[in-house]
Amino acid sequence: MKLLKPNFVSALYGVLICTLLITGACKKDKKPVTEPVKSLIGGWAVTNQGPNFDTHLYFGGLGEFTYTLVHYDNGLTNQTLYNGTYTTKGDSLKITIKEMVVQNGNSPVVKTPSNVKLYDRTIFILDGNVLTLKYITYPADAPVLTEFKFHRLLPD
Repeated sequence: MKLLKPNFVSALYGVLICTLLITGACKKDKKPVTEPVKSLIGGWAVTNQGPNFDTHLYFGGLGEFTYTLVHYDNGLTNQTLYNGTYTTKGDSLKITIKEMVVQNGNSPVVKTPSNVKLYDRTIFILDGNVLTLKYITYPADAPVLTEFKFHRLLPD
C-alpha cells in the first residue's frame, strides 16, 4: 500500500480544520426575545361598559396576562378569568391563553386548560392612560375588525 505524501496529509488536516471553523461560525441565530412594552404593564378596565359587567386586563412585566370578565346578576357574581402569556412586537400584540378559571355565584371554582383565542391579530395603541385594541372577531357570517378601549387602573 502506498503511503500518502506529507503535503497531502497536511492539506487534508487543513481542510478539516477550516470546515470545523466554518461550521461553528455559521450557527443559526436565535430568535430575539420580545420584551413587554413597559407602558402596557399593569391593569386596564373597559371604558363605557354597562352596569352589569366589568372587564379587566392585566399585563405583567414578565409576559403574564389575565383577562377577567365579571357579570353581576340578581345579587350573584359570575366571574371568568383567562390566564396566559403575551408578547409584543412593534404595535402587534399576541396573547396565548393557557387556563380558564370560572366561578358562578357561590359555586366552587372550576379550573380547566384553555386555548381560547382572545384578540386575534391584535394591534394596540397607547395614548396616555387609554389602551385601544384593534382585533378580529368571528361572528357567524364573516370576520369583523373590532375595537375595544380600556383605561389604566391606577394602583391603590
